[in-house]
This record gives sequence, C-alpha cells and structure tokens, in this order.
Amino acid sequence: MDRKKYNQLRIVVALFVFAIVALAVTNNSYLLSAVGVITGMVFMILVRSKAKIKVDEREATVQEKATRMTYAIFAPTIGIGAFLLLIPSYSGISVFAKGEFVYLESLGMIFAYLTLFLISIYAISYYFLNRKYGGSNDEE
Repeated sequence: MDRKKYNQLRIVVALFVFAIVALAVTNNSYLLSAVGVITGMVFMILVRSKAKIKVDEREATVQEKATRMTYAIFAPTIGIGAFLLLIPSYSGISVFAKGEFVYLESLGMIFAYLTLFLISIYAISYYFLNRKYGGSNDEE
C-alpha cells in the first residue's frame, strides 16, 4: 500500500468515525461515541502495521524539524498562559477574589501541569534517544 492509498483510507475512516460520533452525540449515547473512536483507532493501527509506508531521509528531516519547532513554540506558550492565568488569583484582584472566574485558576493549574508533563517527556525521551544513538559522554 502506498502513501496515497493510505491517506485516502485515513480520510474515509476519519469521516466514518466522525459520523458515528455525531450520531451518538445527537442520541446522547456517549458509550457508542467512545466505542466508535476506539474502533477507528484500532483499525488505523492495524492498517498502518500492514502498510509498510516508506519514509525517505528528506521527509524524516522535515518531520524532525517540525517536531522541534512545535515543541519550541508550544511549551513556552502554554507555560506563559499558565502563568498569566494564575497571577490574578493570587494577587487579589477584585474580579477574581469574588469567585466569578474561578475556572481560570483551574485552567492555569492544568496548563502548568501540562507544561511540566511536556518538558519531562521531552527530557526523558531525549535522554533515552541520546543513549540509543551513541550520544553518551563516556569519552572522558
């Protein structure tokens, strides 16, 4: 299976899952929507394992650079967002002190935890990949 056929199949499965979820939500059947999403994911995992899609060096390099850029943009953005959402709740600004926007503090905490989670995943994966590809510092 080539990349074009795989992408077409992905679109068809995504449309099918979207239709199942839309039907399930309109009928208030959230179990059906969860099962539809899980079924679509399992189907795509099985198809991808059989597809044997080849990736050339240029595409791998582009993916690496896109991943690096996404991390470099997303981590600071969500960290700054967490900081900005947490400042008003601790400074005693009257609007936030009355409890009208309590959800902003919760959202800030979620962003802060997500930022820490993202940074820790990056550090752990960097450590293991660095050791796997011979980047250890044993030359001393």
